[in-house]
Amino acid sequence: MVSVIYVVGLGIYSVSEWPNMLIMKPDEFATFLSGVFAPLAFLWLVLGFRQQGDELQNSARALWLQGEELRNSVEQQRQLVEVSREQLACEAAERVRTEQAAESAAQPRLTVGPAGGSYFGDGRRVLTISVTSGGPTCTDARMLLNAADVARTQVLVEGGRLETQVEYLSPAEVEPANILVQYNDLRGNPRQQRFLIPITEAGGPHRDRTLGDPVRLQD
Repeated sequence: MVSVIYVVGLGIYSVSEWPNMLIMKPDEFATFLSGVFAPLAFLWLVLGFRQQGDELQNSARALWLQGEELRNSVEQQRQLVEVSREQLACEAAERVRTEQAAESAAQPRLTVGPAGGSYFGDGRRVLTISVTSGGPTCTDARMLLNAADVARTQVLVEGGRLETQVEYLSPAEVEPANILVQYNDLRGNPRQQRFLIPITEAGGPHRDRTLGDPVRLQD
């Protein structure tokens, strides 16, 4: 708009000074033109610099906004990753709990203990040791007493029993009973349970040695 006004004004001036401009020499006319258009060129230069500065400022603001958007996006992604990690950890923990519960439910509840015996006048005794299942059913069960395979069954159902008899020639020969029960659990996985029946001394003048209460051992 300023350039239009300037050019219009220059045209009006040229018309009013037209007789004088006709008698100008070429170098004088060139000087006149350079002097006339120099302010306009300087104005365009200033306006160009100002426009470029505005554009640079707008570009800088746009870059700053892009940086903020990128920062916000990174923060959102970090939060999503954190939430995903926590969710995966919860799911993994839940799977572990579910697997542990299924594993525990598949194991037979075994109880072990002396199941009576016979005592003879010469000090000899025959003690019965039994393993009773409280369910669930397991298969290929066998009972090892002090590493010796003493009893087995293809299917051990709830209420089923494995048992063996141990003969001692005298009370002094009674020793702790290490019992290992091996089986395939309800899911078909091979598992085992360990027990120890320690020695205890009975009352009376002879303080006879016999088997005490069983203890479950951890594998």
